[in-house]
This record gives sequence, structure tokens and C-alpha cells, in this order.
Amino acid sequence: MRLFLNERLSLRKIGIFSSKLKNRVLKLKHLFIILTLISVVGLNIGYAQDENSPPNQLDNAISSLALDSLTNSDSLSVMVDSLKQQEIGDIETTIKYTAKDSILMNVAEQIVNLYGDAKIIYGEIELSAAQIEINYATHIIKAVGITDSLGNKIGKPVFKEGDQTYETDDMKYNFESGKAIIDGVVTEQGEAVMHGEKVFKNQRDELYISHAKYSTCNLAEPHFHIETSKLKVIPGKKVITGPFIVKVKDIPIPVGLPFGILPVPKKKLSGILPPSYGEEKRRGFFLKNGGYYFAISDYIDLNLTGDIYSKGSWGLNAASSYTKRYAYGGQFSAKYNNQQGLNEGDSSVTNDFWINWSHQPQSKGSASRFSASVSAGTSTYNQNNPTADLRNTLNQDFNSSVSYSTTFKRTPFSMNASSRLQQNINTGLFNLLLPELALNMTRIYPFKFGATTAKNWVQKISFSWNMNSTNRASNNKIGSPGFPVIGYNPEYDTIVPLSDMGLSGLWARAQNGIRHQIPISTSMNILKFITFSPSFSYSELWYLKELNYQWIPEVAAVKVDTLNTFSRAYQYSASGSFNTRVYGTLNFKGEKIQAIRHVMIPSVSMGFSPDFSSEKYGYYQQVQIDTLGHTKRLSKYQGFVYGTPSAGRSATASFSLSNNLEMKVKTKKDTTDKARKVVILDNMSFNTSYNFLADSFQLAPIRIAARTKLFNKKLDVSLSSTMDPYIYQLDSFYYSNNGDKKVAQRKRNIYAWDVGKGFGQFTQASLALGMSLNPKAREKANQQEEALGPLSAEEEMQLQYIKNNPELYVDFNIPWNFRFNYNITYQKRGYSEADIIQALTFGGSITLTEKWNMQFNSGFDFERKKFTQTTFNVSRDLHCWQMNFSYTPFGRYQSYYLTINAKSSLLQDLKVNKQRSWFDN
Repeated sequence: MRLFLNERLSLRKIGIFSSKLKNRVLKLKHLFIILTLISVVGLNIGYAQDENSPPNQLDNAISSLALDSLTNSDSLSVMVDSLKQQEIGDIETTIKYTAKDSILMNVAEQIVNLYGDAKIIYGEIELSAAQIEINYATHIIKAVGITDSLGNKIGKPVFKEGDQTYETDDMKYNFESGKAIIDGVVTEQGEAVMHGEKVFKNQRDELYISHAKYSTCNLAEPHFHIETSKLKVIPGKKVITGPFIVKVKDIPIPVGLPFGILPVPKKKLSGILPPSYGEEKRRGFFLKNGGYYFAISDYIDLNLTGDIYSKGSWGLNAASSYTKRYAYGGQFSAKYNNQQGLNEGDSSVTNDFWINWSHQPQSKGSASRFSASVSAGTSTYNQNNPTADLRNTLNQDFNSSVSYSTTFKRTPFSMNASSRLQQNINTGLFNLLLPELALNMTRIYPFKFGATTAKNWVQKISFSWNMNSTNRASNNKIGSPGFPVIGYNPEYDTIVPLSDMGLSGLWARAQNGIRHQIPISTSMNILKFITFSPSFSYSELWYLKELNYQWIPEVAAVKVDTLNTFSRAYQYSASGSFNTRVYGTLNFKGEKIQAIRHVMIPSVSMGFSPDFSSEKYGYYQQVQIDTLGHTKRLSKYQGFVYGTPSAGRSATASFSLSNNLEMKVKTKKDTTDKARKVVILDNMSFNTSYNFLADSFQLAPIRIAARTKLFNKKLDVSLSSTMDPYIYQLDSFYYSNNGDKKVAQRKRNIYAWDVGKGFGQFTQASLALGMSLNPKAREKANQQEEALGPLSAEEEMQLQYIKNNPELYVDFNIPWNFRFNYNITYQKRGYSEADIIQALTFGGSITLTEKWNMQFNSGFDFERKKFTQTTFNVSRDLHCWQMNFSYTPFGRYQSYYLTINAKSSLLQDLKVNKQRSWFDN
């Protein structure tokens, strides 16, 4: 007999078939076991009844039994346990499904219908739609959307399998074979988005799409796409199309091919890299960056490209990226260029190369770290191979380093090994430090035991040990010794080109040595408010050679011999410093100004070091240097890498005083009783030193510095100056051919106030002004600066660098900003002419909309009375595209660059370039 179950069951009564009901989820495998048993029971009941019994009574009995089974977990558990070895249909895993409206089950035809926000989870497959039908007889799942009262289709099926997503109009899926037929599909795989009218999916997950669109724009109507009548997707391998065209805003453009192999988003693939084309005035027409990309693995790749120019020049490039998860990652590139006849009538050939390497450790908590940052090459590379990055073209100094550091577990020791290269491509200076080794011991408190108290200075005694060794090679000028030396070459006063010296000559100039340092210190409180910090420092120098000087009367010159032997020198010094803070507050009874607070931070330090040029140490020689019998003390470590122990006794007292002024005010706008703090003077400092044992010029120049904000923190003001307390004596002067005054003068050991000339002469003074015309930008900068609190000398330098280079620190969260910086520097020594240097830089940015951003930077040269290098940059976010425009309107580097390209890395070669470079002029 036919058995039919047609009951609408509320979702609240349906759960997962297990020992407990859970979250509206049903295990269909167990449900159909139960329904099968019910069918058998129903058949037996039917045969025992009278044939004239009403059929609805039988149906009602079966329905009642099914509902009892659904709501009785105990009886269900028994039934499942007894039949758990049986398999019903082809279901291999649990199917979980939910519906917001209702669930309809037809047991006889093995069909389940889900209505209202239906959702099915079957292994890695997830399907959601307005309506879903599951047919266990045919193994097919159907999903469709519905039409609302306005005629719009809602609840369209969304099919997910793994990381692949399909948005469809309707679909049929065979969960036995894995095949599917989909109408009106939109599938997103990685960055790629594919649209199609009809899609067939086979059991290998390959897609066959008719009337397809391929794009990286995720809008329903993409801004651009590749359109083709047929498209095949082979997961993880390739996307193949028939004849296609490119459309932008549904407007076809004259770009198309009879077939295409498009990028696969899930996996890197090797392939040809198409070149870019253009023209340069010096090298002619070109094809650049064409070559082949090797996807070696998921962790390393290789990019080999070449450049060719119509006038004979050519280049080769290699680039690679690598990574090891949770360990390290990096990039390496090497470029070689053969330049021929860069200037008209010039047939010379120039070979240039440049190497970049960046390696960063990614592991945290590791005791060892290896890192590298390399940027080096020939001095003419940037000049002969300019790029749109004007800052890189103008850069003269390049630094490279490779380092390895580690800490030794359960010990206070650590090690750092490194190699560094310093290169100036303008002067040709080349400094190579290979290798450098440092061993360090963290500070140890040998007497720290028991409870530590502020008064127990013995427990605060600490010491550490640092060892540094290096081998330094340089082509820098050695400098004239100031007296005749046998074998002295005037070229020593110039930088020797590396091409003339070679690596062997560079290595012959190498200086090496080892330095040990042991600092010992403690601290204690005196009179409660004064901190006294005594310290002692010992250092020792080890060299593998030393110099010996001898006056040779026959040639009237000094002979310098290099003795290859182990040589050791030491030096030591002692010092102590007193530090405190003095607070003074002046209270007012007025309504506006309530108080002014003055904070003074005085510091006095004393230091002593002996005269290590004394004969008893043996570090210096008294050598005759001319035929008149004049002598000079010369160190046998002259010019060595770590220098030589200091000559002359030193007993120095240093003084410094820092000041801070703040005011508490309350205005009529304040509705609370809390006063507002106003900074009058951020900092004003004085410092100098006095050497009691020096035979002359005991008092060092006095340095003054100040920093504050004026006009309600609108204007940043920084001042600095240096005052020399001694007088100068003019011997003679003359004027050069260009009218410059040249003087011959001497510094006298006479204080300026002893001869009625005040406190001395300002030899240097500078003033820096900076202002941001955007209140939000200024307020944010002030808040950040206040959050920093008191700054060290190094932090002060970093803060000043940021203020002087605002174009490097643009905040795009601020809609607009205009900032200018003005600097003036005054320098004068004795009777020489004063040198005044002025500089004005200004720049800004404006975010017109969320998508538009504009920036500019410029300056003014007061000496030449011309604007300095000026640049304008405009960027536009075009959703799936981006536009960048850079313009330098005048000067040597006059140029413009316009680039419009797809954001996605899949279609990075789909771009439009228009440029006119300064090197084309």
C-alpha cells in the first residue's frame, strides 16, 4: 500500500537525531530509518484491518507514530542503536538543514521541501536559498529564489563548496555525482569574478560557462570585464576562453583575441610577462620588463626580464620573493645594464648594476635572528637608469647591512655579527665593514641581595662588559699628516675611485681591531632630593699592528714603519653627576591666570682621565718633523679603526640647566572649575663644560636651545645657538677674485668679558618656524607630542626631523592640511664674513572626496631666488581600478606620469601608461 506523510512541522520541533535535540538540525539518515520502520508497521496494520476501514485513519495513525518518534529521544535512541549498521541511500555524511518558514516531507517519494531562508550543510557544501528541494530518490537538490510583491527576485541560491562561491538564479546539484547545472551564475574565486548565463559543473569541479564575463570588479554590473561566448575553468590550473573582447562600462574597446588563457586566482603559475613599450630621447624606443615568471613553489618564485633599446642599450633583471611560514621572508633583485652612447656623438659603453636584498625574520620568541637590508651598486646606475621615483633618483647615500644576533640561554651574554656597506654615489665614497662582531653582557648587580632600599647604594653597584671587533675598508682620503713623510702620495687627500683601486687595493687599506669596555656605576640620594651617580669606565684596545716613526735627515722626512705585531692599549676614566629638579609656583588671585609653574632641571657632572700620551704608557712618540728641530707627539695607533687613547690630562666639570614654564588659566568659556594648562616654554636649556687641567681654552662654547609653541599652539618655534667665550685676533685679510673676503685670524686664550666684549661671540644661531593650517592636524600633532612627555636628545632630533620633512608623514585621515617650515641659519667665526642660509619648504594634501586625494610639495631657494623642486600628485580610487598622476612642472627633473591600472594583481598588466620623463628632454 502507498504510505504518505504530509505534515507541516514547526522548526522548533525538529532537531538533530542523537541523544539530545540540538538547534533545529536534522540527521536525515536516521529519520528515513525511522520512517522505513513506520512504513513496515503501517503495512502490517493495514493487512490486519478491515478493508472497509477509512484510509485516513491509517494515515493519521502513521503520522501520530512518526511525531511520537520525533519528540521521544529515548525511544529514538534505541531504534538508532539497533539499526546503526544499516545505510540508507547514498548519504555518506550528516546533512544539516534549517528553514525559517516550514519544512515539508514526502516520505513515499523521499522528498523534503524547505521554505523561507532555507539552508543546507552537507560536508564542505553549503547551500542557501528561498526554497530548496531535496530528492533522495534522484540524489538531486534544487534551489530557487522567489518573486516578491514588486516583481523582484529575492532569496537567490548561493552555493559554496570549499573556498568557491556561486551566486545563481536557480540551480540543480547531484550530491551523488557532484555535477551541477546552474542558471545565471556569479562566482567569485579569489580576486576573480565570473558571470555566466548557464554553467555546467562536472564531478572534477570544472566549470563550462556560456556567455561569460571575467573581471576583478565585484559589482553586479562590473566597471570592466572580458566578455566571451564560452569559458572553461580548470580549478588550480587555468581559465580558457574562446574569442573575447574587453569592455569598459559595457562599451567595447579595440582589444581582443581569438582565445585567451586568463590568470588562475588560487595558485601561482609560471608564464610569459609582456613588456611595456615607449620611447626615451637618449636610448630610443624600448621594450622593458618582458620575460618569464617562474612559480617555483608556494614559497619561492623567480622573475627573469630584459630590456632592449633601439639605440643599442640593453639590460637584464632578476627578482625573487621567498617565504617560510613563521620563520622568515624576503625579496632579492639584481639588475644589469649595458649603456651605449647615452649622449649624442658618444660611443662609450657603460656597464651598471644594482642589487637589492631584504630579509626579515618572522618568528617571535626565538633566541636568534637573521636580517638583511642591501641596496648597492655602481655610482652611475641611478643617473643612467632614472625612474619615476624622483626621490630615489636624487638620493646620494645608500646603506646596506646584514646581521645575525642571538642570545645564549640561561646566561647574561648575547652576540651580534654583521656586515655593513656605506656608499655615496655622488662622491664615490665606499666604506665596507666586514665583518663586525659584538659580544655583550647585560648589566649585573653583584651585591644585590635581600630587600633593596633607596638608601642602599652598595646594592645598586652594577657593571657590564661589551666587546666590539671590526674590519673596516674604505677608499676615503687619508689626509695629509702636516709634515713631510717618506712615500706620501698626494692622492691620499682624495677619494680614490673604486674602479682604480680594485678589491685588492681596498682590502690593503683595511683597518681592524678589537675594543673592550667595562662600565661600572651606582647611584645614591643626597639630602633626599639630589641624586648622585658615580661611574668608572675601563676600555682596552687590541690591534694586530702598530706604527713606528723615525726622522731621516738624509731625505728630511719622517719614515713610518708598520710593525705587524699584537699591540694592546688601555684607558680609563671616572665621573660623577648630580641631578635634581626644582619646582617653583607663583599663584595669582586673578580670575584668568591662576598660577605659573617653573621647573628647573640642573645637572652638574665631573670627569677625570689621565694623560695617556705620557711616556710611561708608551702609546705616543715624540718625533722630529722638520729640519728646524720641531717635534710632535704622534700616536702609534694614528688612523686606526678604534682610535688611540686620549692625549692630555682632563678634569672636566660640565653644567647644564633645562627650564620649563607652564601656566594655569581659566577663560569665560570654561563652564567647569577645572583650569586649563598652557605651556609657555616647552624647554630652554644651557650647557657648557670647563677643563681644569687644560693649558688653554678651558671653557667650552656655551650652547643654548629653546622650543615652544605660540598663538595657541599654532606656531612651532625652535631656536639654537652657540657662543664662543674667547676672542679672535685678526692677522690679515684679502679679497678673492669673486669678491669674497678671506681672513687670517687666530683664536686667543682671552675671555671676551675681560676685554669688554660681552659674553663672547655667537658663532652659530638658527631659527625654525613651522605651522599647520589645518586645526585638526595641528591638534592631533599637539596631542601626540604631549603624550610623548619629556624627550631625550635623540627623540628631540627625531621630532625635529618629522617637522622638517612633513611630506614623508601624510595622514590621510585628515581631509586637508597645509604646512610650511622656515629655517634660517647664521654662522660667523671671528672676523670672517657672516654666512646666512635660509630655506622655506611648504606642502599639503587635500582629500576632496573619499576617492580623490591631492598632494603637493615645494620650497623656495632664497639665494637663487627660485622655487625648489616642486611636485604634484593626484590619486583617484576607481573601485576596481586606480589612477595616479605625478607632475613636476619645472626644473631639471621636469616630467609627468599617468598610470591607470586594475587593482587586482591578477590583471596587473591591464593598464594604460602615459609619461613624459625628465630624462627624455
